[in-house]
Amino acid sequence: MSADDGESGGPRIQSLARADAILTAVMKHDGPPPLFGGAGILRGVMKDVGVVLFFFVVVFFFFFFSTVFNLAESLVALGFLARTRSPKGYVVGLRCLELGRHVSSRLPVLEASMPAMFDLCRTTRETVNLALPYLHEAILVESLESGHGVRATAYAGAKSSYHSSACGKALFAFFPEERRRWHYEHVGLERVTEFTICDPELLEAQLADIRAKGFATEVQENELGAACIGIPIFGPFNEIVAAISVAGVLQRMTPQRIEEIRLELARHTKAISQTLARG
Repeated sequence: MSADDGESGGPRIQSLARADAILTAVMKHDGPPPLFGGAGILRGVMKDVGVVLFFFVVVFFFFFFSTVFNLAESLVALGFLARTRSPKGYVVGLRCLELGRHVSSRLPVLEASMPAMFDLCRTTRETVNLALPYLHEAILVESLESGHGVRATAYAGAKSSYHSSACGKALFAFFPEERRRWHYEHVGLERVTEFTICDPELLEAQLADIRAKGFATEVQENELGAACIGIPIFGPFNEIVAAISVAGVLQRMTPQRIEEIRLELARHTKAISQTLARG
């Protein structure tokens, strides 16, 4: 078994990395995917873990298939995956829910933010998200849908790019410069829409403006037809710990409306930061 040298920040144990890739691949599918077939889950998993399928070499095919299948079955035994009967395949298991609930219960910022999120969702009638820093992207730990019936594009547990989303930018702006530069070099800035800022220097200028003004906005950078505003939340030592964003369709999110939401959002995030500072 090979081990990573740690320079890239990647996992050191290959089997754990493969298991993580299997879970990620299963989560990407909407509903239980089939076990076999051209679009089968195992084939998708093999692609996600970087395994090249040489179908004309039967030995390699069965070796790779067996490796992924055995890892998937081990995850079933541990509760991280569950089998489905129709169609035959895998879905994420209850162990993931158990761990997720445990993590949520131990997040002071989530507990402190929930009353504000409910109030913002009720008063703005837009979608409200709470995002935390997580590896190479922000992660939404809670998301409340608007009263307008707008379908949320990112739910709790979903990831949000640091450079294209308002909540991501609100976090990214307050990261140390060396961390942002590492991100540009090793992760890159993926183009999500035609409006996404993918140039590091242009993004740095925008992040400086966010730090000066205390809030981030994005218009169609993360999703066409949508606009969003996000404001950071700080911890006891003035470190960036989270961000709350309010998102809606472009027609409703006029400059005047965004300013109204900003004032309300700033009031709530300031109160949350003060609550966290008091411990």
